[in-house]
Amino acid sequence: MALGGTEVHDLWSQTVGDTFRVFVGRCGQDPQAILFVTDANGLFGLIVDTVRLMQIPALVPPLLVVGVGYPGAESMIDTVEIRTRDLTPTPSQYFEGSGHADNFIEFIRGELGPWLSDRYPAATDDVTYFGHSLGGLFGAYTLLTNTTTFDRYILSSPSLWWDDDVIFDIERERADEGDLRSEVFFGIGSLETDPGRRLEAARLPVGHPAKPPSPHLDMVDDMGRFVAQLASRNDTTLQIASAEIADEYHATVPGAVLSRALREFHPAPEGGTED
Repeated sequence: MALGGTEVHDLWSQTVGDTFRVFVGRCGQDPQAILFVTDANGLFGLIVDTVRLMQIPALVPPLLVVGVGYPGAESMIDTVEIRTRDLTPTPSQYFEGSGHADNFIEFIRGELGPWLSDRYPAATDDVTYFGHSLGGLFGAYTLLTNTTTFDRYILSSPSLWWDDDVIFDIERERADEGDLRSEVFFGIGSLETDPGRRLEAARLPVGHPAKPPSPHLDMVDDMGRFVAQLASRNDTTLQIASAEIADEYHATVPGAVLSRALREFHPAPEGGTED
């Protein structure tokens, strides 16, 4: 592939009954940690390039970027249907085949995890998750139900609206089940309100599948409510940070969220360093 220092592997999942495309990008020398990315057909290149740019001034340590996508898809738009199978916790009548996040988690933990450990043993003890949109929803669901799958979570513009806000119900049902023991960064664009998402798609013709439907949707408000609900647990093992990033749409914000989150997880020394 054109992006330097990267590999592509196709990995069959017995659990899911399908083949996934696994993208691996080495960012820096001797990575001791993994940055795991869903929707890799659309986000892998952005993530690798962002990390490598941030490494020039040593803002982040060496990382192994691991992305999971699908064979035969040239871009994220080609995965619209299949990603709902893997990234959503419950089935929806509007998305055929959706609601199989538990199988995808089992693939990550039981099949992909050992595969990575065999090939990159030095990096697999420290894994940060990045997911955008439905990938953010998947990250929230994994945090609540299989917390130890990842060590940190970056949830970019999470689609918390899925299935009538079912993730809020899942959180309430599991609020007394123990400590989450994670660091979580939530990020969203300030224009991901109901008027903002219509402005974002204003150039699309009427009837286009990406044109926002009529129901009201304010993802900024959704994220704020979910962050507050998580914080109300008073879980001392859970560290939550969030950012609403000015003048960004759903399609433009992922790189900014990643940058903010990585700087949150890898803060610069106080006062800088001496020359």
